[in-house]
Amino acid sequence: MASVTFAGVDKTYPDGTCAVDQLDLEVEDGEFMILVGPSGCGKTTALRMIAGLEDITAGDVRIDGVRVNDFDPRERDVAMVFQNYALYPHMTVYDNIAFPLASQGVRKPEIRERVTRTASLLGLEEHLKRRPRNLSGGQRQRVAMGRAIVRQPRVFLMDEPLSNLDAKLRVQMRAEILGIQQELGVTTIYVTHDQVEAMTMGDRIAVMRKGVLQQLGKPQELYDHPVNLFVGTFVGSPAMNLFAVDVEEGGIRLGDRRLDVTTPALHAYVGRQVALGVRPEHLLDPRAAGEGAPRIAGEVTLVETLGFERLVHARIDAAPIVTEDVLEVAREIDDVVAQHADKAAVARNVTVVARFAAETDVSAGTKQEFALRPDKLLFFEIETGKAIA
Repeated sequence: MASVTFAGVDKTYPDGTCAVDQLDLEVEDGEFMILVGPSGCGKTTALRMIAGLEDITAGDVRIDGVRVNDFDPRERDVAMVFQNYALYPHMTVYDNIAFPLASQGVRKPEIRERVTRTASLLGLEEHLKRRPRNLSGGQRQRVAMGRAIVRQPRVFLMDEPLSNLDAKLRVQMRAEILGIQQELGVTTIYVTHDQVEAMTMGDRIAVMRKGVLQQLGKPQELYDHPVNLFVGTFVGSPAMNLFAVDVEEGGIRLGDRRLDVTTPALHAYVGRQVALGVRPEHLLDPRAAGEGAPRIAGEVTLVETLGFERLVHARIDAAPIVTEDVLEVAREIDDVVAQHADKAAVARNVTVVARFAAETDVSAGTKQEFALRPDKLLFFEIETGKAIA
């Protein structure tokens, strides 16, 4: 096992495109670190620089404290699992898993023992004689993981390994990958654009945007205390609801309603407009809220019944937040499978999404009040996107 360090790492291509900009990141020994962000944010480039598949323009990458910028990929003792599995179609499962050991000249008895042990760990014992074309997508992904595990590397690098699987299988494989990583205790850096995957798997999450690290922290920390609008809207499903509100003495004005909501940090913004962020679970059925909770009202446009809850979409009289931060997340949501949030809501912010209990009696076309949890409201500067804390 080993730690991995990015120290002021840049990656700029010959055409001037900056893929990674001054990345400082410490991945601890045995940690499961997630790199998450929209397509093109630099997360895969960062992973490939660890593996030695991309040159580093500036800064250092260290594995266990050793600078590896000039090391050949084979000298780094890392194993990478790719999105497309990269299996040899003419080889059996056994030979695919054994390939890296055979290439290193490992003796056949040891290869057999390590492949058998790895296959047992991944539930592939009955498939060792089969070829990739005869396997399901989940089984192929296990074979790709087995080829990485059998090497017993110091670091696992995983580049969107589940993106080719259907939604149900992705959920199953998330649990399996996490269980295997915890059993082996190997430092793992996992790239994804799916923030649900990031929230459910990572010890810590590094959110990236346009090559720049936006925030690093535990999943709940990013969810509860995003440092800016981009992180706030990117993390969470359904997406955070956003409104433009006017800050007044002792409260805020949202549309035509004055809400008695304030925090000490808002005192400096009296007379200014700021962004208010509300998670769907913090927009409550008034019957479930306490007395005196601030309320907003709107017309229900859609009710999604999910069995264990209802997602209530409603149009609210409020000013939209349309910044590049928010629009970039809206564009990314188009590519995220099983994202419940209304894409138009993220772009226009005149529609809210609330989580209601499954038994709540609510239907489209009706007027509905929503109570807000004052202690869970998030505020951001519209101009800079920075959180107001």
